Amino acid sequence: MSKDNAKTISVIGFNSIESHVNWLNSNRVNKLDRRLYPSRIIYFDFQRCRILKPYHIAPLACLIHEYQAKGFIVKLVNIPVIIKAYLESFHFDQFCNKEDINNFPAPTDPKTLPLWRIEQTATSIYPKKAQEYFENNHFDEKSLFALSLSLAELMNNVFDHSESKIPGYTFTQYNSSKNQIITCVCDFGIGIPHKVNYYLKQIGEPTIDNLTALIKSFEIHFSTLSKPHNRGFGWDNIFSNIKGLKSQMLIVSNNVLYWLLNNGEIKTSFLKSNFHGTSVVIYLDSRNLPKKEEELTDELIIL
Repeated sequence: MSKDNAKTISVIGFNSIESHVNWLNSNRVNKLDRRLYPSRIIYFDFQRCRILKPYHIAPLACLIHEYQAKGFIVKLVNIPVIIKAYLESFHFDQFCNKEDINNFPAPTDPKTLPLWRIEQTATSIYPKKAQEYFENNHFDEKSLFALSLSLAELMNNVFDHSESKIPGYTFTQYNSSKNQIITCVCDFGIGIPHKVNYYLKQIGEPTIDNLTALIKSFEIHFSTLSKPHNRGFGWDNIFSNIKGLKSQMLIVSNNVLYWLLNNGEIKTSFLKSNFHGTSVVIYLDSRNLPKKEEELTDELIIL
């Protein structure tokens, strides 16, 4: 079919979290009018895009996967040279061709770890791979166990709580100029506040506003699902890691934005639109990573 009867999604320059959420919401597969766009091809047009950040990649992957899961063929078009080089550095084109996303060749940029589809049988693989990759390439004497543990907890959350119809995705990149290891975990599930309130209704307790519901999910021992690896300590482990390294974390879920700053301060706000899913971005300050010997010593003391 010609391009005239195929939907074109314009990938824009996102100047705020709100604009990014609005873009995702307006381009979800359930918003596609098949009467206007009967073609099975979807074009992602990058002509208006000047820069992509690590926290744009995982949600973009979720959006593309959503179309592919419905039988659409995804094509990337009009990609500026700088964006094309960035996407090629971690083999994004192979992902769009539905090849084995979790068996890519090594990236051409050693600061970037390829996009990873969060599969339940492989939740322990990527966290360990990320730790070893950045330790070996950039932090030979430092420990990135905090990154590994946080990723493992977040990826388990996707399976235990998101109720997403498609897999979530994660993407990690080292920004040496800002001394940050940035990792994003995103899913298109029902969202944390929605899941908490659904659970509260099930056990006969009153529902609460979305911000309070998100914060409640962080409570130790609170869990909407009981599994051997999920005993209500996941978020506490993540927060402890980030605070210990004086780093940052951003959570966007439903209409809530929650930001833990590197000084321990917390900022929250409500979005005008509702994001159907959860996106968590961790900014680890690489200057505060512990030495491997220090981590080993701490472990021995605990034992």
